[in-house]
Amino acid sequence: MSEQEKYIEQLHKAGMRFVIVGALLMLSVPLVISLITGAWPTGELMFKGFMSVGVIYIPIGIIEFFNYAPMLGVGGTYVAEVTGNISNMKLPAALNAMKQANVEPGSDEAEIISSMAIATSSIVTTIIILLGVLILVPFQGFFIEQLLPVSIYMIPAIFGALGVVFIARHWRLTIVPSIVMLALFMFVVKDDSIRPALVPIASLISIGSARYFFKKGWIK
Repeated sequence: MSEQEKYIEQLHKAGMRFVIVGALLMLSVPLVISLITGAWPTGELMFKGFMSVGVIYIPIGIIEFFNYAPMLGVGGTYVAEVTGNISNMKLPAALNAMKQANVEPGSDEAEIISSMAIATSSIVTTIIILLGVLILVPFQGFFIEQLLPVSIYMIPAIFGALGVVFIARHWRLTIVPSIVMLALFMFVVKDDSIRPALVPIASLISIGSARYFFKKGWIK
């Protein structure tokens, strides 16, 4: 076994431990809150939560892994998948670092540079969030009072802003799925609780239409 293969194997072992510890830490937060308050989620609430979040992020997580792993490398993928914000923070940081170092994604050099860039991005992001929280704590009551009326628009605003970025880059790919999903929401599926379940369907429509456009030569 070459030195590079040994290094990759060590990365996988350390990465799997990192993922397991990260998952346990994430699950410990709601567990501790429930233990302290005595408020436990019911099966109905967990099902509704899964329908609104799980059906979206499970397909996204699978798709992101196959799309981003070849560019992020082994070490970078483990760190990025746990810390999140891949498309708008970790991936740009890794690609920019590789560009500055003049190395190709997937090379041995890119493996190390990508891991360092993503780890640095994660540390900087954590520090900025921590400082922001500490600074805003004294004004917590004011912000809650002022922002509570518009809190229902927070999730649409976040995903809308992210959506605009991708639409601007590849607007041709959004035509077919946008028309089909708008028609479904307006004329077929009017129950808000089951609309998130249509995300995998929208993904399949997007992939199918993109493949058709590519074969026709309309996109590259």
